[in-house]
Amino acid sequence: MGHTNMGTKFMDQLSALTRPLVRVAGWATAGMLLATTAVAQDEIVKRWAPNPPASTFGHTVDSLFWLITILVGISFAIVLLMLAVTMVRARAIPGKRAHFDHGRSLHDKRFTTVVSVTVFIVLDAWVLFIAMSDLRTGHWMIPEKGQEGVYEVEVLAQQWAWNFRTPGIDGEFGTADDIVTLNELHVPIDRPVKLNMTSKDVIHSFFMPDMRIKRDLNPGAITLLWFQAIRTGTFDLLCAELCGYAHYQMAGRVHVLDEDAFDAWEQEASQLAELAYDADDTEAHWAWEWKD
Repeated sequence: MGHTNMGTKFMDQLSALTRPLVRVAGWATAGMLLATTAVAQDEIVKRWAPNPPASTFGHTVDSLFWLITILVGISFAIVLLMLAVTMVRARAIPGKRAHFDHGRSLHDKRFTTVVSVTVFIVLDAWVLFIAMSDLRTGHWMIPEKGQEGVYEVEVLAQQWAWNFRTPGIDGEFGTADDIVTLNELHVPIDRPVKLNMTSKDVIHSFFMPDMRIKRDLNPGAITLLWFQAIRTGTFDLLCAELCGYAHYQMAGRVHVLDEDAFDAWEQEASQLAELAYDADDTEAHWAWEWKD
């Protein structure tokens, strides 16, 4: 029994001696991590940060995303601070034990009301106001019919592919020179691209992360969407709605070309489409009258 007590005292003393060393090692490790953060920052940003927006209104989506992240982070930090203060105050009073109540006192009700109203105004109402303003000045400002410079595209989604149709050189849908492509869309830079979209079978979702746009396509209905690219390149097009067992395969590419390259591509593609036109191929004649 005596040996047991001596062993316990020894372990307590050893723990008391090593506890400061553990803390110092923890702080040293944290310092080393902070020091290496600056060195690895560029690599982390390249690997994990989203691509810069490629559309005219894409920056509004990013701004709102970071605003929400900062507000939620601040709220989380405040909650942690309140918990820490409560724990420290409780431990400072010897023999104090926690007790449970239903928060029915007038003080608790006032405190809950103030917190709820503050969170609603600062987080919900403010973010909603900014989001609605961004939608009105960006996503919802769909170019009007016949507006000069607008590039019109009809999109027919199906399990599990994207069908695109553009009117070709004559500017009319449903004619011999319509440019029809599968999972590949070519659009000009610095021009509004207006999309008429529908689905052949189930609900799909047109999602271009780099353009910061996403919209559902419903069978039997026409959905409108638009964007205006601000840089050239090839960008991913994904389906963001679970549409069947091969949903993961429903991916496409959107190629943004400068004015000269696009004009050359459109001229050649329109001529090839007219040469390959087959009046008896009814499956390929899925164009519809443009709808706004």
